[in-house]
Amino acid sequence: MNDGALSIHWAPAAIWVAVTVLFGSVLSQRTASVSRPMLLALWATATAALFATRADVAYLATAASTAILAQSTRAISRMGGTMLWVAAIATGVTALLLSRPEMATLAWAVSLLAIALRAGLAGLHPPVVALCRQATLHQVLQSASLLVLVFVHLRFADHIPQAQDAAPALVRLGAASALLFGLLAIAQRNLHDFLESSTLMHGGLLFAAVSAAGRGHHTAAVFVSLTMTLALGGLILMILALQQRVTDTALTAPRGLGRPLPRLAAGFSFFAAAGVGMPGTAGFIADDLLLHALWGESVAAMIAVTLASALLAVATLRAIASAFFGKPATVVAPDLLPGERRAVAAIVLLLLFIGLLPAVLTSATIALFGVQ
Repeated sequence: MNDGALSIHWAPAAIWVAVTVLFGSVLSQRTASVSRPMLLALWATATAALFATRADVAYLATAASTAILAQSTRAISRMGGTMLWVAAIATGVTALLLSRPEMATLAWAVSLLAIALRAGLAGLHPPVVALCRQATLHQVLQSASLLVLVFVHLRFADHIPQAQDAAPALVRLGAASALLFGLLAIAQRNLHDFLESSTLMHGGLLFAAVSAAGRGHHTAAVFVSLTMTLALGGLILMILALQQRVTDTALTAPRGLGRPLPRLAAGFSFFAAAGVGMPGTAGFIADDLLLHALWGESVAAMIAVTLASALLAVATLRAIASAFFGKPATVVAPDLLPGERRAVAAIVLLLLFIGLLPAVLTSATIALFGVQ
């Protein structure tokens, strides 16, 4: 096997590893809202989508995965589950449209609409907010499944002239959404509101990156979507773990939880910092690639994304300081349990591996898409 073939093989494999780790990490949470058979079905359909060599097969597998998640979610969050059903239908329609070459433009538009819905672009964001509030653990699965959809979109639907022509306007739309939710992140007063703003801000970044891929910036799109999924997935797990131990998650005053819960504090801080581009993690590489991509498409979008990232970084530092600094609190509950520690370690290692050895993913992405 030549190097090119090996790289092409490793491009979907890298996404598959991240998705597998996140699905497995959900099992570390002591909850009955996510069943093992459902997780297995999600994993199987995601695997089929990532390694499919035909567009219709990849999109149908992605639609099946989204439908499985929608069915599980709707009992907990009606709005979130309905959004996922709409996205599943749109993804299935994309599969049908791609079977007819003359419908390629419509297929690209419908696929991009499904991504916008699931990323929580401004104006389409209430269902994602509902997921973060009512079905927080399902949002981890939603993000991992969205990562699969993004990869399938970049691989099969994005390579048309219309995507290139529309890229600057769509990039600005994603950047404006990111800036809006970056501004809102500053005003949040509890961890769940902070999580919602962070999720939606990163959704805007993801949409901008996917749109920029229409001009050939596929590596940036893959890095941004992968980093966002891993960092936010880890952050959600830490917030859920904290909520199980301390019911009050307000950020109005220093809580002093770092001393009694040092592992949880470290995990929370790492994932939050990785989400805003901490050096040494995949987030740093993702931000660098995204800014380079936006510089070539829209200077205004690049400035908006830079401001959004800076605002979220300020909100992140405040959240860390408010939750874990101050006079040590008394907490009876234990620190992270063994299963939770394994989940944290797996996600941390992935973020560090990709951040310290980015060529592993960039070379595979360039080999698969033929462009940077």
